[in-house]
Order: sequence, then structure tokens, then C-alpha cells
Amino acid sequence: RERAVRDPGGEATRCYKRGWDRQGRRQQQEMTLFHFGNCFALTFIPPWIVYKSKLEDYSTVPMGVQAAFIYAATQVLQMILTATFVPSSSAETPFDISQELMKAFITLADCLGLHYMFQQKRTAHGAAFIGLTWASAESVLHRMVPLWLEATSMQFSWRHTVISIEANIGIVTHVCFALLVWMYLRRPQLRSNIAVVIVAQRFIVPVVTSYLRHSAMSEWPFVAVGAEVGMALVLLLITRGLLAQLEATR
Repeated sequence: RERAVRDPGGEATRCYKRGWDRQGRRQQQEMTLFHFGNCFALTFIPPWIVYKSKLEDYSTVPMGVQAAFIYAATQVLQMILTATFVPSSSAETPFDISQELMKAFITLADCLGLHYMFQQKRTAHGAAFIGLTWASAESVLHRMVPLWLEATSMQFSWRHTVISIEANIGIVTHVCFALLVWMYLRRPQLRSNIAVVIVAQRFIVPVVTSYLRHSAMSEWPFVAVGAEVGMALVLLLITRGLLAQLEATR
């Protein structure tokens, strides 16, 4: 008789707990999808806004497709060179300045891809569109899969927000780098100044960022992101100044 009295209450309690667990899991799934949607929008909507507001009248679909394929080809080349010449870092020393400099030197292969794109006559807006296409292709190739696989998991991490912020930083750096290469090829009188900026952007920025991310401020990823934002703004100001000099020398 006691068992008959206790069982209904126990069964009701278990049902209540199962219902509460299902509701909690449903809420977690909704939150993870909301987090994924925010990160996805922060990554891919800004390039579209820049394109529609500034560069739509100076671009064509074939040029964008060609720029995306050239970017993918340069990334494959860089992956091969990195796997061949750069040794893997150990867990004890995640930051090795010699390896970072070798990786930075390999990224100069981007100049080859942009040189190929600029063999045809391009305007400054066309060069900026190619840089924007490279930034978008970088987000698709390097960020879409991590966001889809990790941002939808139950465990929250600020890493996905950092990835989305870095995608917006990439818009500035890729557009500025494309404009710098374009100016280097079009204006010989500015080549010495532009070469200094390109070397600084390709060597100093990644080394400092990697040092902050893996050594000095490994527990505070937003410090490295803040440094990237600051250096991207400096690069933007320098590029605008060089463009003004180019317009003045015409």
C-alpha cells in the first residue's frame, strides 16, 4: 500500500523533471542559434553593406568571381609553402618569432595574386572592390565552417565573437593592401613609401598580434583584437594619405 501511495508522486516528479530538462535544452538551443545568427551577421553583412554603399557601381560579377578564385589559389600556394618550409610549433613554445616571420614572408604571395588582377586597367574603386572580395572570400574559407560547427554548440565561447570582429578588421586590411599594391604598380614615384608600408603591414602586424594572442595576453583575446583594430586604423590613415598624394601628383 505504501508503494502504491508513493509511486504516483514519484512518477509525477520524474515527469516534471523531464519536462523541465526538455524546456531547458530547448532554451539552450534557441540561445546557441541566436548566438550563431549574431556572429554570422557580424561576419558577412558588413562586406555587403560596403559593397552596396560604395563599390557597386565600380564592379562586375566576373571580376568578383575572378578575384575570389585568385584568392583561393594564393591560399593554396601559401598552405603548400607553409607545410613545406615552416616547422610546426611545440606546445611549450606556442610563439616562435622565426616561424612567424617565415609565415609573414609567405603571405607576400598575395602580391602575386593582386599583380595578376591589376594587369588589366583598374581604377582605385576597382582595386578596393578586389580587396573587399578577398576579405569576403577569406571569411567564407576560414570562418564559415568554425562558426557553423562551434557557434551552434551548447558551450558558449567568446572565440566566435572574436572571429566575427576579425572578419571586419580583414575588410580594412585587405582593401588597404589591394590599394597599396595598385598604387605601387601605377605610381613609381611612390614605390619606396608604399613598400615600407607593405612590409610593415605584412611583418609587424601579424607578429605583434600572434605574440599578444599566444604569449603575452593569451587569456585576454580582446587585447589582441584591440591591437589589430588600432593597427588597421593606422593602415587606413596611411593608405588615405598615399591616395591623396597620388591624386595630387596627377
